[in-house]
Formats: sequence, structure tokens, C-alpha cells
Amino acid sequence: MSAHRFSLSRSAVTMRAAVAAAALAGVSTFAVAAEDNGSSYDNYVYFGGFYLKADKDRSPTDRSADSFGYQVGLGHRLSQNLWVEGQFFGDTIETGNAAGTDYYQTGFGVDFQYAFGQRSEFTPYLVAGIGGVYNDVPGQDEVSPYLNLGIGFTKSILGIETLRLRGELRAVYDDYDKSPIASRNGDGKIDYRAGLGLEFAVGKAREPEVVVKEVPVEKVVVKEVPVERVVIKEVPAAPVSVDDDGDGVINEHDKCPNTPKGAKVDGNGCVVEQTLVMRDITFEFDSARLTANAQRLMENVVAFLRSDPSANITIAGHTDSKGSDAYNLKLSRDRANEVRDYLVGYGIDAGRLQAVGYGEGRPVASNDSEAGRELNRRVEFRIQK
Repeated sequence: MSAHRFSLSRSAVTMRAAVAAAALAGVSTFAVAAEDNGSSYDNYVYFGGFYLKADKDRSPTDRSADSFGYQVGLGHRLSQNLWVEGQFFGDTIETGNAAGTDYYQTGFGVDFQYAFGQRSEFTPYLVAGIGGVYNDVPGQDEVSPYLNLGIGFTKSILGIETLRLRGELRAVYDDYDKSPIASRNGDGKIDYRAGLGLEFAVGKAREPEVVVKEVPVEKVVVKEVPVERVVIKEVPAAPVSVDDDGDGVINEHDKCPNTPKGAKVDGNGCVVEQTLVMRDITFEFDSARLTANAQRLMENVVAFLRSDPSANITIAGHTDSKGSDAYNLKLSRDRANEVRDYLVGYGIDAGRLQAVGYGEGRPVASNDSEAGRELNRRVEFRIQK
């Protein structure tokens, strides 16, 4: 191309230039987070049995009697951690008296439980309640009120969120004032129960509450800056240089070739410390096995690690919210370990690699849509130098 020269007289003019003073905080962003509401179900039914150590005043032999009973209940969430449960129970207290003075108890009550966490994960709770119990004893029948206090736990089993194992210990004060030992009438009775059973979550699963926070935006300042006219010389375009790894540094100046796609580099083309999201690293359905396409993409990572021995990588696996928390945590760990094992199999020193799994615990988008869940199913490379 021939060169052209344009001569313009120099004169002071004023042109409007926009100068945007914006740091990272100057961009309006929204942070979205799902509130932890514990169990995603607000109702459950309970079926269980219990072993009862009865007050010794119930027995004419002056010793506590053993008993086994049953309990059924219906629970409902009142707040994030507070639950109410209506229950029915029954038991037979063996007194050891051959004359037939065993106690037959049936009762109704209401309990309040305070749960310390999610009901589907291992969750301890405190329980307190009141009710009425019918003590069916020959010649000494009585309906009396009772109070109970205790502790317990719930934990989902078999990988099913709606099926939970439940265990508990209770002390039950019964105002029953009769006893085979006349001198002890009017004292009330204290029994102790150790229960075990199953909870079944019922109803529609609760949608997670989403909190949206907006970060303030700084003002953009526009200034008028005086400039001068300049002489513009059109010159032939320089030949295009080659940048094989696409990191913005041409080959002749690139001291660290084979940069992974999307990674940030310094002026020499070497990767700096960062977290690199590899969305194209995919796995077979419901499995930790890399797909054929993912294995081809991993070849670029192998080449990068071979060409830059100072780089260490933490491989982090993430999933969406489909499935139980425990299953997703295990799947994410298995997938991170699969990527690590693949790199080790191609000669990368295992000491440079660390694999961790976070399950569904660190979403980058809402799990309410397929598009959001796809963004949450990802592998991240945290590159350290």
C-alpha cells in the first residue's frame, strides 16, 4: 500500500472525552443466595417404638419395671427450626404381679421440637411437651396429665431425603397418684423412654428462599479535555503475528506456550494465579467417567502443566441441587478425583494436584432453572504459582 500524508494546521480545539472512573465496585451487580431452610418439607409422619424404664413406685416389688410401647405422630414446621408434633402412644408396664396388676397406658400429647439444622442431615433436637395419659390399672384407673422433656436426632437414610431415622431419649412425669405401696400415693411418677423409629416427609417440597442484594454503583465522571489536532500518517499495516494458544501474547514473545483456553496471563504469556472454570469438562450421565470430548480438552491441560512446572492446581468439582446433599457431595469428589487421576496418568506429578468436591454447596446461579443448574455443574481449576 502506498503511503499518504495529510497536513493539517495545528489549532486548539475542545472535544468532549468521557473518562469513566470505575473500579470493580463501580459495576452494578446482584448477589443471589439461597436461604438454608433446613428440611425442604414442612410436614412428616412418625412411626416408632420405645423401651420404657418405669418408676419403681408402679411396682409392688419396689423396683422399676420394663416395658415396650409404640408411638405415632404427625409433625409440622412452625419456623425454620421450631416444629410441633401431635402424638398418640401406648405401652404395657410389667409389674411382676401375677394377680394381673400390670399397667396399660394410652395417651395423647403435643410436643415442641427445636432442631439444630436440617432434618435430612444428622440433626440433634430438644423436645418438650404435655398431654394426657389413661392409666388402666385394675381398681386404680385414672386419667392424668403428663409432662416430658428430652433430646433426639434425625438423619435421612438410604439416600432418600423423605425417609429419616429418628432416635430419642425422654423423661416423662405422669401425675398418676396411685401406687401399690400406699405410703407413696400422691407423689406422681417419672418414667424414662428410649425410642427409635422412622419419619416420612409428606406434602410438597418447599422452594428455597432467594435473597437478592444490589451493590451500589459509583458515579461516572465526564470531563471536557482540550486536545490538539495532530498530523495523521497512514502507514502500511504490520504483518499479523501468530498466537497459537490464543492468550493474547504472540508466539515470538510467549515464554509459556500451551496456555489453557480462557486463562489470564502476564506480559510474557505465563499463567498467573487464578480460578479457571472449565465448563466443557463433562462427564457421563450420573457418573464420574470423563466423556470422550472432555478427554480431548484435558490434553491441553496436560500440555500446559508440562510446559509450566511451577504451576500447581486444585481441582474443584461442583454439582447442581438435583439429588440429596450427600449424593451430590460424593459425586463431585469422585469427578474431581477422576480429573486428577487422568492428569497423573499422563505423567503429571501427583504432588502438584489436589482434588476437592463441594457438591451443591457453592452455586454460581439459581438451581430453579435448567440454565442455572447447567452453570452449577462445573469443574474449576485453581492455579497456584
